[in-house]
Amino acid sequence: MPAPYVGHCLCEDVRFELRAEPMTLYACHCTDCQRRSAGALRLSMWVDRHSLQVERGSPETRTSVLGSGRQRVSKGCARCDTDLWTEPPENPKLAILRPGTLVQHKAFVPVAHLFVRSALPWITIPVDAHQYQTRPEDPRELVRLWREKRQGADSSPA
Repeated sequence: MPAPYVGHCLCEDVRFELRAEPMTLYACHCTDCQRRSAGALRLSMWVDRHSLQVERGSPETRTSVLGSGRQRVSKGCARCDTDLWTEPPENPKLAILRPGTLVQHKAFVPVAHLFVRSALPWITIPVDAHQYQTRPEDPRELVRLWREKRQGADSSPA
């Protein structure tokens, strides 16, 4: 299933397209992500920021400060409060998409689980997913894992 991928907020006031393949997708189990998502984990899909094209509506820009003091800039729907993606100020080419906003979100599976030391005890992590007690030393490892998994999927017999 190649790009583009269509996405939208809960009320569909904001619709967008992801016009390039994601760079990676992982699940984070840190307590900050648990708190921010009000759930067991948070999914993060790295994409080229310029590949996100808003088709309808206008996402609201929200700025907050993380516990570390780092600034967080996110885009969301003002009407239904759906968090769509974040735009890290320190990396203007990157957006971190919330993959649940994609229409075909079930087609994407995380390649890694981060901060498994904080994972809730009832969570089962798939055996083929890479696990990190915290996070990889080099975040590019997550991109490499994604490429390897996607290349393997492309070369498997039909």
